[in-house]
Amino acid sequence: MASILNSFFRKLRIGDFGKVLIRFSSAQIVTNFLGMLAGFLVVRILEPSLYGQFTGVGVYMGYILLGHFGILNGLNRELPYELGRKNDDYAKKLASSSFVLTSLLCGIAALVFLVFSLIHFSRGETLTGFIYLSYVLIGGLYLFNKQFLTSLYRTNNDFDSLAKQNVYVGIGNLVSVVLVYLFHMYGLLLRGVFLALLEFYLLMKHKPYQLSFKYKIDHLKKLFRTGFPIFLVGQVNSIWVTVMNTLIFNIGGALNFGLYALCNIIQGMMGVIPASFGQVIYPRMSIMLGEGKSVRYILKTNIKPLFFQFGLMLSVAIIGALLIQPVISWLLPKYINGVEAARWMLFVPAAQSFGALNNIYNVIKKQTWYFVSLVTGALVGSVYVYLTYRVRGFELAIFPKGLLLGTIVQQVMSLLFLRTLKNDD
Repeated sequence: MASILNSFFRKLRIGDFGKVLIRFSSAQIVTNFLGMLAGFLVVRILEPSLYGQFTGVGVYMGYILLGHFGILNGLNRELPYELGRKNDDYAKKLASSSFVLTSLLCGIAALVFLVFSLIHFSRGETLTGFIYLSYVLIGGLYLFNKQFLTSLYRTNNDFDSLAKQNVYVGIGNLVSVVLVYLFHMYGLLLRGVFLALLEFYLLMKHKPYQLSFKYKIDHLKKLFRTGFPIFLVGQVNSIWVTVMNTLIFNIGGALNFGLYALCNIIQGMMGVIPASFGQVIYPRMSIMLGEGKSVRYILKTNIKPLFFQFGLMLSVAIIGALLIQPVISWLLPKYINGVEAARWMLFVPAAQSFGALNNIYNVIKKQTWYFVSLVTGALVGSVYVYLTYRVRGFELAIFPKGLLLGTIVQQVMSLLFLRTLKNDD
């Protein structure tokens, strides 16, 4: 198989970076297909209200990523930049200081979930208590798994390793559905804990650097100065989506949030493609800047694969929109009321296809116009949701429609503003 792929790459004249991008994205697609299949099986086993009760608590994990105030965002930028400048030892020291901070924040998150678990147990709310208890580990490892440890994987070899790990997690995602089948709701809690531990184990075992539990305040200050503007920019969409999910859960209730699982599954499956492209392109941009490449050259080098991505994502969205209703009617009839919302969510990843280019704003530390673009899009989408809700009442589909509208505004504005960076270069 490897020889066939290499021959295919040679015929298409795909370079080493292109090969890494294809391998990593392909692994992500496989992983998320397994995750989507596992998700369908889980929601087929559980009632929407029960599933919504578990995932509803998970909404608050989005706030865990706010605790570092941009220091880990600074690590994302500075680590590959210093590697590009051949300052490997200094890069490792920055990573170790961030490791200490992440450990502290994860401990605080775990403690908060434990306190809420004990409160619910004291009230006799056993199931809710166990849900929060499971999040002691799920939430406690969340910052490690989703931000810190993955930021250590910066080179082509690192991304090949990360691709394999993601496939292992995808397999674990599918296999662990048996816990839900055997133990129902409590199996779902065990499954969540198992997956969090599996991901943490793999990322720690294969991390490219040995970390020491030592820190320097100067390191954290440097990362904060670099990362806080990136943090502000990066949290716009995270906060926007988290607030949307919170509104669905609090206004629509557990049932509607459970139905919204279809949207989350689709976003998880399709959104991984633009996310994986961005995950690989971002450090490459930083390394290229550290090597002395111009902004114009960096943008020109990284734009080509994004045209292919857009065509692919749009085609999949159109086909999916036509097929989703009969497929859900056959596989998940209990979730048929979530189909209209899911149909609109299919187009959100397509609208994000060129988003990887926006990483250049963070790489060169000029985020003003990017921030304006993101906030404007989020406001446009939110206003649409608010006005539609006021006129027509609660409808699940208005939330992905608002996300789609806001995303299009964000992407158009930010890509237009790239011309100012190129002209300044």
